[in-house]
Amino acid sequence: MSDEQFYSFVATCRDELALLQPQFQQRVCGSGKWFYDRSDCTLRVGEEGFSITPVGTHSSEYQSWLWAWANEDFPTPAREASKVLQTLEILTGFRVFTNPGIRASESDALDLSALAVHSLGALGIFRVPGATTLFLAVLEPADRNARNS
Repeated sequence: MSDEQFYSFVATCRDELALLQPQFQQRVCGSGKWFYDRSDCTLRVGEEGFSITPVGTHSSEYQSWLWAWANEDFPTPAREASKVLQTLEILTGFRVFTNPGIRASESDALDLSALAVHSLGALGIFRVPGATTLFLAVLEPADRNARNS
């Protein structure tokens, strides 16, 4: 993929997330309490449960991005789930998806998250604030996955 094609792909994914995110936010609107479990890759917002794939963390202080699959603070199931995002390197030809960490602005972190949402067919992104912001791709409701098993 050429640089021009890559930037076009990023713009498409960004636009896709711009459509998906308000729908996800509306679903969980008014649910003040939330909890995520990195060990079993789930997120609970109010009464609704979702499967998640950790995407990565962004440090605004250091302007850096660390993929979840490379983050040794994450439990093995979360790191394994996140490894699927490395396939974006095959699709795009860009090593940014297999380099553990990169210099990145907040805008870059949002773009990487948009690419992850597209790749995973996710419902949106859930940001966990902290010293570093954790980006989680929100998948189908966890309860629905349990019913379909």
